[in-house]
Amino acid sequence: MISAIHAVSGKTLKTILAVGLSAAALAGCMSAADGVAGKVISGGQKPIEISPDTFAPPVPCPALQLQSNTYLIRKYVRGKDDDPQGLLYQATVKDWANTCTQQPDGSRRMKLGLSGDVTSGPAWKGGEVVLPIRVAIVPGGSGAKPISSEILKIPVTLGANSPSETWTLIEEKFTIPAGAEAKVIFGFDEGRRR
Repeated sequence: MISAIHAVSGKTLKTILAVGLSAAALAGCMSAADGVAGKVISGGQKPIEISPDTFAPPVPCPALQLQSNTYLIRKYVRGKDDDPQGLLYQATVKDWANTCTQQPDGSRRMKLGLSGDVTSGPAWKGGEVVLPIRVAIVPGGSGAKPISSEILKIPVTLGANSPSETWTLIEEKFTIPAGAEAKVIFGFDEGRRR
């Protein structure tokens, strides 16, 4: 009688033994949470907890609208309005964006970002420019009173004959009441000219 071991060739026997030992080693590793296989699979770190908010749909935010003819301010030396040599500086609004987060009471808190440039004119001696931006949250429908309206002051330091300086405003204090449909209207607001 030929033994079962002799019936299998030497090469096949080595393959069977290698597979068996590997399977046994992996089974031992998989049973222990601290095993090599467990560390390889988890990357050596504990599982990462992911907040359900990560997959929540975005909170709708009001549309942003630049008020017509308010994207530009030109400031002149007193008595030299519209004289190119009397220009102190000019400022523009170029970019805007917003995001909203839901509050526990159903309202939405808005994070508003605005930016633009300030360029010195021939009459500018250097110093600080304060740009007035009005932000109004207006409910839907015509003739409705604003929910809120505020002038924000943006200081910008501008040297004489310097290249344009970029200004940026990020404001998080605006709230849209629960259930309100609204839009955000913004732009430079110099008030009444003297």
